[in-house]
Amino acid sequence: MEIICDGCGAVLPQPEWKTLRTGDIEHTYFVCDSCGAAFSVSVTDGKLRKRIEDYTKLAARIKKGHCSEQFHRKVQRLKEENVMRSRELAKLHPLAPLLLQE
Repeated sequence: MEIICDGCGAVLPQPEWKTLRTGDIEHTYFVCDSCGAAFSVSVTDGKLRKRIEDYTKLAARIKKGHCSEQFHRKVQRLKEENVMRSRELAKLHPLAPLLLQE
């Protein structure tokens, strides 16, 4: 996966994802090799990580075979709820202050 840094425009062919944990909150992020800017990928808590695991298992079932339209909608709804929760957590727990403590 190739990413272009918003800060300096450098192309990052394979950014190294890092994880920073504070209590139950887990930040996944990467740092630009050129300018050192940090970019958040996701913010999760224990409950959300469990829901992501559930989604992954359900999505794998879809790939394996025939599932009803209702099942597809259920899996899509779970994914959307997980994304919304991650965004809420990102607002509540910003990454920048944590990086200053390292």
